[in-house]
Amino acid sequence: MAAIPAITGVAEIVLSVRDLPTLRDFCRQVLGFELLSEACHETGPEPDPEGEPTIAFLTIKQLDTPLGRHGHPQLLALIDFRRHVFAKERFDGHEPTRSTLNHLAFEIPPESYEGHKRRLEAFGLRPREAAFPAMAARALFFNDPEQNLLELICHASSTTDSADSIRNRY
Repeated sequence: MAAIPAITGVAEIVLSVRDLPTLRDFCRQVLGFELLSEACHETGPEPDPEGEPTIAFLTIKQLDTPLGRHGHPQLLALIDFRRHVFAKERFDGHEPTRSTLNHLAFEIPPESYEGHKRRLEAFGLRPREAAFPAMAARALFFNDPEQNLLELICHASSTTDSADSIRNRY
């Protein structure tokens, strides 16, 4: 199998949380992270503009990478696992009673997406594709042998590249 470019870096760390406002404010005040965005996805994929946030994205650091140059800095994402619809239905991160880790995301070069997909399939890992139009990104989700959810994410010049497009992240 041909060599595939290495992982570029950590794209995000995603935590399942019980008290989103408290942890969001702690990360902003104590760690100095800036709030990138937050939304309520309690009832479905479309955000509820009147609802209390179920997910918050905090910027750890701006990066000079393909994702970073297109609106996806290095992130800490906080998910209210009891209310967020995708945490309950779509993604299979850790059970919150065992760990607050939801999943780890690593940035890959955009041109290596298909090569990484084929490589994961060759290992029998059955990657799940997702497209994130709001962040101009697409990703491959898969589980490691310990059942940790991992994500390989890259900038996508066109979000129609993915067969299984997801309108909103998480």
